Amino acid sequence: MESNRIFEAVQARFRTPVKTRVLAFGSSNTQHFLPGMHWFDVFELAVNDTYGKIHYCINTGIGGNKTTDLLNRYDDDAAFYRPHLAFITIGGNDSMQKMSEAEFESNLRELQRRFSNSGCMAVFQTYYSPDPARNEDLALFYRFMDIVREVANSTGSGLVDHLRRWELLRKEYPELYLKMMCDGFHVNCYGNMLMGLDIGRCFGAKVNQDANPAGFWNESLKIQSLIDELEK
Repeated sequence: MESNRIFEAVQARFRTPVKTRVLAFGSSNTQHFLPGMHWFDVFELAVNDTYGKIHYCINTGIGGNKTTDLLNRYDDDAAFYRPHLAFITIGGNDSMQKMSEAEFESNLRELQRRFSNSGCMAVFQTYYSPDPARNEDLALFYRFMDIVREVANSTGSGLVDHLRRWELLRKEYPELYLKMMCDGFHVNCYGNMLMGLDIGRCFGAKVNQDANPAGFWNESLKIQSLIDELEK
């Protein structure tokens, strides 16, 4: 319910001529380090195609970051840009380095508090599904993603739960899932496109399929529809 209120509030803002600064804040899942489309690119295109150029997108993701790193660089890489909307996508490195659950949760809540106090709406994101065949122990990772959900819910923040949808894809269509991954813990440009389409949809934003080369979005939209069917 609270997540919906955030998305509705952002959509209402997008329908006005007031410009919106959107920040992507996270680790390697956020840093644009691969060639091709990134989820934040897709989100930016979807908003532009649906609402017009009423936003600016700023990406300050840095690979290898944990929640402690985001807190340490918050002033320079988040507050400095005075965002109105921030995507927070973090937790993989925290879990791999076995941060305690209590510290991880406390750090997430502090991030949310800082954004909220600055008047910025926060949207937390879970990760996509890591490949269990290429990762030894993912139990803490899944627990940390549960904590992301719990913090988003209890603080009235937005939540884009990629992991829930990607788990359906991984289990029911493993070959398609693997086509979305560049390694055991990162998505490739096609996985990024799928994420971006899902994020945009949360805000009522869709890409204009006619404004790009024929068939450019077809594969990602097809997989998005497959997951939609699995959710029913």
